[in-house]
Parts: sequence; structure tokens; C-alpha cells
Amino acid sequence: MKKLFLIPSDIGFVPEGGIYSDYQREIVFSLKHFIVEKATTARRFLKSSGYPHDLRSSEFLEFNEHNRKQSIPEVLEFLKEADSFGLMSEAGLPCVADPGHEVVAIAHEQGFQIIPLYGPSSIMMALMASGFSGQQFVFHGYLPAKTDQKRSAIKKLSIAVQRDKYTQVFMEVPYRTNSMLDDMFSALPGETKLCIAAEINTPEEFIQTKSLNLWKRSRPDLHKKRCIFLLGV
Repeated sequence: MKKLFLIPSDIGFVPEGGIYSDYQREIVFSLKHFIVEKATTARRFLKSSGYPHDLRSSEFLEFNEHNRKQSIPEVLEFLKEADSFGLMSEAGLPCVADPGHEVVAIAHEQGFQIIPLYGPSSIMMALMASGFSGQQFVFHGYLPAKTDQKRSAIKKLSIAVQRDKYTQVFMEVPYRTNSMLDDMFSALPGETKLCIAAEINTPEEFIQTKSLNLWKRSRPDLHKKRCIFLLGV
């Protein structure tokens, strides 16, 4: 049976020896065919992990938000080239806030064995560190980009927190993280509890939970920082 391995990558800081266990390293190092979001990033990460093969002899097929629709035929052809493949996200776990789930769906249809490897997830690490409930939570990915739509979405998340007690988790692109704070200050009551988890697993890591009133008094500069935001009780 053909196999598709879901390979984690780092989310900022790579410890000496890389992020893989010996078992994972043996699997990753055995692969020569990879489906990735960005080939240059994947090659750089594999090289830093000690990948033993000449990366020029390995095959990399890019599958990302920009080419996903037109790349499906290429994925189908690529999956015929070998018995084992690796799927890598740009950062963290494949298929979590990542278009790789479409590749996994194709592989299921083709009769592949799907094998997920464990690794870091900024979403789960932020939830763990937030102090909010991890029993019931919803991840929304990116909220709408337009200000009025975003503020409307934020209000709905706050209402869901109070009604259902589910922790609400969402993201923003790094160049709009400061404006996300402005939108929350404008849309939500001051007693709303917010966790900001920025640059997780890097030397610049910053994770704090407090009310919006307190955030206003000591507002962080989040410009160009990778952030996970959580609303909870």
C-alpha cells in the first residue's frame, strides 16, 4: 500500500538536532518525494534537520493557496511516481490552517495509507497556555479582512463565548495584527477576556491573557508578529 506521511515542521525555533524523534527522522530521511507549500522553505528545513540526500535529487511539488485549484492534476500524477510521499506545511502541522487537507483527501481516494507524525502546533500551544477551556473550543482561521465584516465576526465570537462557553481561536496576518487589536477594542466590551499568543516557540515568544481594559493600559506592539488570538471565560 502506498503511504503519505504528514510531516511537521518548526514554527520558529529549531533546537539542536531538529524537532524529530529518531523514529520520525528515519521516516523523513527515507523519503525522496514531497508535496509542500513552498519548495525553498521545505528544502531549507530538511537541510537543517540533517536530511542525508542531495536535495537536488529529491522531488518537490508545490501545493498552496495560490495554485491549489490548478494543481490537482499535477498532484494526481505526482502520487504515481513513488510508493511513499511526505506532505509538509509552511509551518507547524500539515492540514491545520493549511490547504494540505485537499492532498490528504486525494490520497484517501487513491487508497493511500495516511500516517500523521507528531509535531508543534501554534494553535494548540496557544490554547494550552491561554488559561481558557480546552474541553470545548472552535478554531476559525482568519477572520474577514474588511474592517466592518471583521468587527461583526468578532462580536459573534464574543457572543458565542458567553452563550456556549466555547473558547474561540483565530488568527491574523502579521501586518494586520495591530489593527486586529483596534477592531477588538472597538467591537467588544472592556471586560472581555483575550489571550494574545505571539511568536510561539521562538525567543520572542509572548503569551498573556487579560481583559481588554487591561490590554488597553499596556498595549503590546504586534506589528509583523505571528499571533494566535483567543477569546474565552
